Amino acid sequence: MASHPSPEPFIVQFYDPNIQAKDRRGRTRSSILAWSDDELEYHHDYIQLLFPLPEGSPFNPSAPVIDEVTFYAFRSRLELQTQLRASLQRMLHFYGFQFASETGSGGHPQGLQVLNSSNYSEASRNWLRRFNHNHLRITRILRSLRVLGLEKEAWEFFKALKRVYEGGRIGQKSMMFWTRAIERPLFLAPEDEDYNGGCEFLYEFESGEETSFIKSLESSSNDEEEVEEANDSPETARENKLPTSDEVDPPKIISKSEL
Repeated sequence: MASHPSPEPFIVQFYDPNIQAKDRRGRTRSSILAWSDDELEYHHDYIQLLFPLPEGSPFNPSAPVIDEVTFYAFRSRLELQTQLRASLQRMLHFYGFQFASETGSGGHPQGLQVLNSSNYSEASRNWLRRFNHNHLRITRILRSLRVLGLEKEAWEFFKALKRVYEGGRIGQKSMMFWTRAIERPLFLAPEDEDYNGGCEFLYEFESGEETSFIKSLESSSNDEEEVEEANDSPETARENKLPTSDEVDPPKIISKSEL
């Protein structure tokens, strides 16, 4: 009897432009992005769909979470990243920001720098004050973007937020969580105080990145040794020798035993 492939996780189906899955309220991603700014402000159960996390939501327990299949799907499929970037563009406008250039083909941003948009003065009234619920949304957006592969976009958004913070209208606690969301290893959530916990598959992914880096250095070193053996001039070979893994520090991946 033929086996049937497992259905894709809901988040992937929700973001897949060829499927456009509906949530339990019958909403698609496109229909949510078409909402007015007022609707985006007063509805509270959509942000977990647009920007999912590996952790469950205490405010929306039924919201889907990023599992390992979803994680690798977004990091390997351009169409999912494109749709996620469109969700970010809509929320940037909601907060009064925009990408430096949004005039590329198909409306996709060509410049990732995040700047104040023409509606900044009006839009910022929704969130530019202390202890606003949008600060929690922003923390979620930053972390979601990083986990799903839009690291550059997350950093550019963070830099725009940092400029706002330096203007003195954002509290230190909000800035602390935004900084954690952008700087911590992926396996650690911004609110996570138990450094021995965290998301296991993200921890393994980041540990694997370190291993891959070291292996690439070792491979380069081995290739260089072969060149040296074939070269008639030992002096020339020494001049061209690549650094080995002993000479280069790999990027630091924090182990759970170190935290």
